[in-house]
Formats: sequence, C-alpha cells, structure tokens
Amino acid sequence: MDELDKFQGSLIGVALGDTLGRPFEGKLRAEIYSNFNNFEEFIQNNKFLFKTYTDDTQLTLHTAQALIKGNGFNLNDLIFEYIKWLEDPPIGPGYGCISSIRKLKYGVPWKEAASNSGGNGTAMRIAPIGLFYHRDLKALKSIAIKSSIITHSHPAASAGSIVVARAIAYLIDKNPKIKFSVEKFFDVIISSLYGAQEEIWEEFIDILKKLKKNSHLSIEAGLIKFSQVGVKAPFFIEEYLGQAFVHPYTISTVVCSLFIFLKRLNSFKDCIYELATAGGDSDTVGAIGGGIAGAYFGFKNIPNDLVKLVKDYKKILKISEELYYRFKSRYE
Repeated sequence: MDELDKFQGSLIGVALGDTLGRPFEGKLRAEIYSNFNNFEEFIQNNKFLFKTYTDDTQLTLHTAQALIKGNGFNLNDLIFEYIKWLEDPPIGPGYGCISSIRKLKYGVPWKEAASNSGGNGTAMRIAPIGLFYHRDLKALKSIAIKSSIITHSHPAASAGSIVVARAIAYLIDKNPKIKFSVEKFFDVIISSLYGAQEEIWEEFIDILKKLKKNSHLSIEAGLIKFSQVGVKAPFFIEEYLGQAFVHPYTISTVVCSLFIFLKRLNSFKDCIYELATAGGDSDTVGAIGGGIAGAYFGFKNIPNDLVKLVKDYKKILKISEELYYRFKSRYE
C-alpha cells in the first residue's frame, strides 16, 4: 500500500470536505438540497462559494507541522503551532478552540486555559495524529487525548479524537478496490474506547453500537436519527428534532461523519459530496469525514478538479509529504 498516497489523501480530504461544507454551515440538509439538483454542477457554477477552508483545516495543518517539527508529539510544539494559528488569522473559529488558545498565548497554563467544551474542535484536527501513529496504537490513543485536552477538557472531545484517529489508522492499509469488514471496523473503533472510567466514553460506545445496528438506514434517515445523538439539555436544539442538522457536539459530529463514510464506500467523490451537505456543522462533518475517506481512498482517487478547488492545495500536499517522511524516519 502506498502510504504517502494515504497521508496526502487524508489531509487533502480534510481540506476539501471543509471547503465544500463551509458555505452550508448552519443550514438544514433539506435547505441545502433545495439549492441544486446536481451538486457537481452547483460547484462548477458557484466556485466563488468554495474559495477557502476554515479553522478545521488550519488547525489540522498546524497539528501536522507540530508533529513534523517535533518528530512526533511534543506538547510545546503543539501549543506553539496553535498560538501561530491566531496570526493566520483564524477562519470561522469555534469558541472552545479560540478561547483556549488565546489564553495560551498570554501564558495561561494549558490545564487552566482549556475550556470544558465537548465540541468537535479537537476531532476536526486529529487526522495528522491518526496518520503519524497508525503503527503505534498505544501512542495513538494517549496522544489523541493529550492533543485534545490542551483546548478541550471535556471527555467527549477526547473520545471523539481517539475514534477518528483510530479509524484513520485502521483504513490506511486498506485497499479501496477490496471491501473491508465493516464489522471489524466497528470492533476496532469501539475497542479504542475501552478501559476508561468515563461515563461519557461508555455512552459513546453504546452509541457506536447503535450506529452499527442502524447502518442499513438511508443517509437522510440516519442523519435524522444521529444528528444530535448524545446531546443533552440545554444544548439540544428542539427546533431541529426530526431533521438532518448535525450538532457540533463531538459525539454527534463524529457519528454522523462515520455513518456517511460507511454509506459511500464506492467513490471518494460521492462520499465527500454527502459529507459536505450533511446539514448543521457541515464544514466539520466534511473535514472529519474527509480525513477518514482520504485515508481510505488515497490521494490518487480524489478527482483533480476537486483538489484544485482547495486553497493552497500544493502547500497541503507538501506538508503531507513532510509528515510522511517524518513518520518513515521514526518508524522504519
């Protein structure tokens, strides 16, 4: 398996899903689909809408650059890169990330700076860790947690990061021309959460088991069922009950991203289009699902016209390559 291709596919996948989903953030899936009959034509006719990615991609790239600089995870390198992000400047940042990172900039220790947010701001940036540590699963889990708690101290955020990183690690050596066992895939991501004394992790395990049992649902029905899964008062959005609007709570976003990916295993293009138009936090569903799909399909299976849609795609490919060679020098 060409691992460089998978590294590049994953990071371009994050950026592409983020780019395609950004114009639809905060909209119901039904409202998004009222704009077009054919999404591909809509993209071609409205390229001005897809001119940039968001903080999801920015922080993913900063995470990658910290791993490159430190030849793996180094807390100070990661904090340094996240503070650098404030100068990018941030594009559409979530409160959990920006509030914590601003505190880090002014010297607040990370344990005090982290917000008690269960939002998806750590799962959205985890792809480089899933890639770099795909052969060292013990380190993958521990570093997914460490990278998450810098900004989000809530256990849901850490759990979401582990699941996404583990999914990416599992899919790197899978050939998209040969079907993998979905049953085994679920076993792997569910077992990544075993052993914690966290009630929310146990709840997440139960939700993943429900997802497995409901993987036969249509995308629309599945999104309606799982859009706000795990969300509790006062954060549950009553007005979107029974509609496809993916909540920014980590568990909801990760579950919906996994669901869509597993429904569209025949084509990267079909998969990324569904992810980006999920509704609700569509850019982050696109980014998380895009990172997972890219690790499975690889860069060679991403259509060139879609790659060229991504701002700074050559820079992202270069960072992916540098990350791959850092991984290779450490593990081979």
